[in-house]
Amino acid sequence: MEELPPLNVLLTHLEWNLKRMAEMESQARTEYFRNAALQRYGFTFDSAVRCIRARARENHESCESPEECLRLANERGWLPQDADWSELLESYRKMKPDALAQHGDVIFDKLKEYHTVFATLYTRLAQQG
Repeated sequence: MEELPPLNVLLTHLEWNLKRMAEMESQARTEYFRNAALQRYGFTFDSAVRCIRARARENHESCESPEECLRLANERGWLPQDADWSELLESYRKMKPDALAQHGDVIFDKLKEYHTVFATLYTRLAQQG
């Protein structure tokens, strides 16, 4: 498993990624900005999983895979109650370059919803610190 910096450092990275992700939502819907927004989603997803791992470590728990981490975050109430974390994970897995033509627009249309889930995660993890 990767060596993680302290949670407060990781939360700073997640906050930065959330801001960049939100900036993408205000851009014209072109293929370029769609792909940039999807890339930002990938970065934000990775950052969120690292934050969950760090909080788990502080709680003497662990999660290895993104799926385990999202499940743990859901169980601990770090995600919104109605969040479909499996959909977040599935969208992340579909972000392979060869699949973007098929799945990119569908994922792009869900980015505001995903941003809200990650923003809630950020707030809840930051408040516990």
